[in-house]
Amino acid sequence: MATIEIGRCGSTGVKRSKTTSKIISAAEAVATIVDGSNLTLGGFAHSLTPIAMVHEMIRQGKKDIDLTSMGECWAADFLAGAGALRRARLSNYMFEGYGRCLNFSRGVQEGRIQVEDYSHFGITSRLQAAALGVSYLPIKVMAGTDILNVKTFDEDKYKTVQCPFTDEEYVAVRSIQPDVAIIHASRADLSGNTQVFGASSIIEEQARAAKRVIVSVEEIVSSAEIMKKPESTILPSFMVDAVVEVPFGAHPGGMFRYYNQDDKHIGRYWEASRTPETFQEYLNEFVYGVQDLWGYLKKIGIRQLMTLRADPKLGY
Repeated sequence: MATIEIGRCGSTGVKRSKTTSKIISAAEAVATIVDGSNLTLGGFAHSLTPIAMVHEMIRQGKKDIDLTSMGECWAADFLAGAGALRRARLSNYMFEGYGRCLNFSRGVQEGRIQVEDYSHFGITSRLQAAALGVSYLPIKVMAGTDILNVKTFDEDKYKTVQCPFTDEEYVAVRSIQPDVAIIHASRADLSGNTQVFGASSIIEEQARAAKRVIVSVEEIVSSAEIMKKPESTILPSFMVDAVVEVPFGAHPGGMFRYYNQDDKHIGRYWEASRTPETFQEYLNEFVYGVQDLWGYLKKIGIRQLMTLRADPKLGY
């Protein structure tokens, strides 16, 4: 990581403090991820998903991934289809508007992928507990459901605790600290101050819970630009270990204020995922068949990408 001189202060000629740039390439960032890692990847349904980073993980042959995520279908399905996913703590993986995550479902049905099922709030609370630095959080949402009746690989899935104030019984979910969080966001500066426009899902909880945080963004901007909208800064620089600039990095999903989801390509992906053979063809064309993000975007085509660009006033 390079040390960058910010500049000089007015006419006095006094140098401002230096900053360490956290910008690295997608290949460099993914190379730091160890096989068998417990990962949490941002995104919900067809937005905010670090697809470009998932592509790079597949190209580098990452394997035995242990995934902890809430409603994030794309990473799970991609990694399952590539044979990289070993197990997942999940809540409701589905392709919104299409149906099941076919690669992921097939892996579970064939016994290649272990799953531990939670509600959205249940898995979020595990991450939130780690983010807060506590060993567990009490919740109510999974009480009385079959989610509590089935345990697979996680014997510490939950316990019941009694409230010291009311004697009411709660479900206690244990904190979980992923090895790496991979978050896709709107923009960041050289230091890693990261902003998200629009809905942010549980990006904050994921990043604050993880041991390391890799952020991919649509664009790198100056710190002065970041300071114009401080309310959008969802992760301060000290929480971010690396930043990767990947325009259209969530494609075929969407990013508010940047581009809409690509329904045409989502449909193509979903149809390809119906069988292992057709999905391998998809991977050969769009992942293995290109060197990096730029090769992928060239294959999608500039005309198609420009049809997805968001209206600057509406944001979509």
